[in-house]
Amino acid sequence: MSSGLTGTPPLVRAVNRHLILERVRRFGCISRAELAKITAIRPPTVSAIVRQLIDEGLIEEVGDGPSRTGTGRPPRMVMLSRRQPRVLGFEVNARTIRAVLSHLDGSVAHAAQQPSEPAPAPQVVERLAGLGGALLAEAGMNWSDLAGVGVALQGLVDPECGVVRWSRPFDWHMVDFQALCTARWDRPTDVLNNAVAGSLAEHTLGAGRDVASLIYIFVRFDVIEQPGSTLGMSVRLASGIIIHGEPYHGAFGAAGEITSLVNHPLLLARGAGPRTAEDTAVFEAALSAGEPEAVAAMDRVGRDIGAHVMTAINFLDPAMVIVDSDHDALGAAVLQRLGLMVAGDALRQVVGPTQLAAATLGEFGIAQGAAVPALARMFRLPRLGTGRARIDDDRIRQAQLR
Repeated sequence: MSSGLTGTPPLVRAVNRHLILERVRRFGCISRAELAKITAIRPPTVSAIVRQLIDEGLIEEVGDGPSRTGTGRPPRMVMLSRRQPRVLGFEVNARTIRAVLSHLDGSVAHAAQQPSEPAPAPQVVERLAGLGGALLAEAGMNWSDLAGVGVALQGLVDPECGVVRWSRPFDWHMVDFQALCTARWDRPTDVLNNAVAGSLAEHTLGAGRDVASLIYIFVRFDVIEQPGSTLGMSVRLASGIIIHGEPYHGAFGAAGEITSLVNHPLLLARGAGPRTAEDTAVFEAALSAGEPEAVAAMDRVGRDIGAHVMTAINFLDPAMVIVDSDHDALGAAVLQRLGLMVAGDALRQVVGPTQLAAATLGEFGIAQGAAVPALARMFRLPRLGTGRARIDDDRIRQAQLR
């Protein structure tokens, strides 16, 4: 069966369409004449494609722009449409499910969250369907109105076929989560690791928008473990890597996984007694007040985390490291201590300091990032050929054998 792009005219039309849509996304508000100039596409062709994109609800006219000559008819400006959200992103962790309906530019139209807990994969899918359905109803939409869905969760995920190979918080092994989701709401669905989603969000929409290569670090202080486990008194680190504008997954999808544990500051400051969310709040207050015990514990945690991050920086030489956390104050404390380590590193002093930044998108950032692959497909040319389904089947079989 033909892909529809084998003939030259259809291919040229598809290239021109995606080129114009991508330039509208990149430049924001732009005129047809400017589009013709920067794409080298004939003005009549640009006008025809713009009209088609307007009819499809992908872009919209937003008024007149300034005249280049100061006289004559001002140009009509166009931008990505914000009349209706196009993608839905979820973040799933052991405590919470977050959902975000996003416009074509990635901005949030509607957002919601609800408490959750680890459960078998089909139950989690039903929770997603319930929260997503409520969000769509709030926006006056149906699942069929979406261009795509993304789900970000904790675990080792095959990025090509959406198989969760292992998730400690959910106790999942070799779960074809993408297939479960697609069957439930009948929309193209991407499943990705939560740190990868965070890196995509910050690179596309947040602190790393103009950065080609970066490392995103998520520092998780609230960890749920099985009763009797000492791992719950550890800080968990997860990272996502962007190289030349693309997420780097590694040969087996495990790039960025940090398996070493870092002692929790509460363990260092107060011993190995029971820990609750209130304990963390008390520790944050003590740290803010400058209490020596809390500062010393945070210094130790900062050094331990910094050792991992500095190794990654010297291996990958990124332009930026972005730090995110489930506790803003503790994340800021880590970032401050990491800054001192980067400034004192001899190699960084020679080659130039890697820029450090706090994540900017807030608690729904990872959910926004989950939808970035669906948005990216709308601005890129479709893959040529007919082997995609076969490739996905092969990836699933390979993942199951690992």
